[in-house]
Amino acid sequence: MSAKINAVVLHKQGGQLIVEEVDKPVPKHKPKETRLPGEHGELLVKVKTVALNPVDWKQAEGGFFIEGYPVTLGCDVAGIVEATVDEGTGFSVGDEVMAYAKLGTPGGYGAFSEYSLVEAATTFKKPPHLSWEQAASIPVGSLTAALGLYDALNLPLPTDNPSFFREEFILIWGGASSIGSYAVQLAVNTGLTVITTASPKNHDYLRSIGARHVIDYHASDVIDQINSITKNNLKYVLDTVNSETCNIGLKVLAQNGKLAYTSEGPTDKKEGVQVKGVALALVHKDSKGALETTHKLLTVIQQLLFEGRIQPNNIEVIDGGLNGIPAGLHRLKTGVSAKKLIVKID
Repeated sequence: MSAKINAVVLHKQGGQLIVEEVDKPVPKHKPKETRLPGEHGELLVKVKTVALNPVDWKQAEGGFFIEGYPVTLGCDVAGIVEATVDEGTGFSVGDEVMAYAKLGTPGGYGAFSEYSLVEAATTFKKPPHLSWEQAASIPVGSLTAALGLYDALNLPLPTDNPSFFREEFILIWGGASSIGSYAVQLAVNTGLTVITTASPKNHDYLRSIGARHVIDYHASDVIDQINSITKNNLKYVLDTVNSETCNIGLKVLAQNGKLAYTSEGPTDKKEGVQVKGVALALVHKDSKGALETTHKLLTVIQQLLFEGRIQPNNIEVIDGGLNGIPAGLHRLKTGVSAKKLIVKID
């Protein structure tokens, strides 16, 4: 008989999230010839902490990227490697890790569980100076930000020691979000001058992580402020908010500029501007090298974390363990600013 564990389970789209017993997952052997480019094999992780993300409640309500029911959601996880079946994963039993778990995949892959299966290619080694609570805040936000900057916008990597011959700006719309705060730090490490938007209460925080110019997104003259700073020569925009703010990004971009977005794309168009969406949710499903690209970016982020060149999100730990997750997701839906909600599982 299979060992049993507790997990948060969703039985149908729009249904209740229920804590119940499920079979303890077992990592599956995957022959190299059947793996996606960059796929390294599975790990079983004993979960210590998880982070809550907007995608979690949106999936529960909307059913997107869910391959079948019942399913355990959650994609930001930190814990200890308990088992692995394939050589070449780069991990050993007992390693402290944090990972981006496969989104919406039944069979033990969700983070909201006492044990979770993760793909080694989207797993970080945990820097010893970070707490378990901080570690869980890292994977989804940092990987999405990196895909936006280095894949969609095609910027040079921080580890390539890029240098610009003159001041080069990037606008990051929504800098106080999880993705936005990692994007600010990564862009600064890349040598860019960061302009970002946020409510005034978060301006000091964004300056503390490297933003040069922080603008109140409610300001009626926000477009004029950006154009004044960039002298109408803005080449890069990363938007983490919605279509409306993407449209503002198009307005302030110069000809031949680039816009990357992580949520909803623009409804307007601008000739000569490259627009590209970022979808971390697709990396485990895409055979076109997305997983390989993501893993390369992960190794860069991991190095910066170990060197202390980027910091984790601000966090708030909520009570209740697995039982506290449904209420936490409801709170996240109603609005949480400049911090990541974290749940301790172990």
